[in-house]
Amino acid sequence: MIHHFGPFRYDTEQRLLFRDEGMVPLVPKAIDTLHVLLERRGRVVEKAELMKLVWPDTVVEDVGLARNISLLRKALGDEGAESSYVETIPRRGYRFVAAEAFPPAPPRRPRWLPAACVAALVALACLIYWQFYVPSRFLKRGPGLAALAVVPFESLTPDLSPSGFAQGFTDSLVSDLSKLDAVQVVSPSTVRRHQWVGISMGLMGRLLGLEVLVEGTVRKVGGRLRITARLVDVHTGKVIWSDTYDRPAADPGQVETEVAAEVATQVGAHLAIQGKFPASR
Repeated sequence: MIHHFGPFRYDTEQRLLFRDEGMVPLVPKAIDTLHVLLERRGRVVEKAELMKLVWPDTVVEDVGLARNISLLRKALGDEGAESSYVETIPRRGYRFVAAEAFPPAPPRRPRWLPAACVAALVALACLIYWQFYVPSRFLKRGPGLAALAVVPFESLTPDLSPSGFAQGFTDSLVSDLSKLDAVQVVSPSTVRRHQWVGISMGLMGRLLGLEVLVEGTVRKVGGRLRITARLVDVHTGKVIWSDTYDRPAADPGQVETEVAAEVATQVGAHLAIQGKFPASR
């Protein structure tokens, strides 16, 4: 329990006295004296009863009690002619006279505030959805369309920097996939933006309403370039198709063009097998 009086508060469980945010140091018996007086707030505590409660196993004289009362008053700043907290009742005892002061209640929030916050969040979500996820009138719509994104291929060889062959291959693959009649491909800049803010590609696929992702790796093995491509289901993360292409590294530009075209053809074929769009185009 917490007792509040003036700028003070007393914690009965911890037996600690605080003034505002700081602790007021008091010797144990002075704290015990305050504890007894607060428990009997407003009534006179006889000296004999007070000494018995504060020193239950020891016989003390009035001077010991008076010294504790003096220490307590000094800690409370209650040493004036008129006591604000501990009142002396001549030839009888002492009484704690300060009324219980309740801490100010936190300001009440308007009842409409939670509803307004929810409405604002819904409006923000609708705005974001309309701004980023509602397709324009220039995109094809209807059944049989496959929505996908190409995740930038990862370069596993240091001298094949992400801004070099791997990125060029990714861009070529996006270009070839976008030529398929029933495929809608998310732009590489959109994919990079989601990666930059730390959104996983699986979550990006769900946010953008995609069905599959094309991902893979590029590395150099001796004098050859090895490209591994995968077609992955967005919702389950399972691999639908995967293949590896080995080409001589002497002409990276030709490798980029040839393998990107082959991967796009395989992706289109496997989407047709899954029934996403007709096989004959």
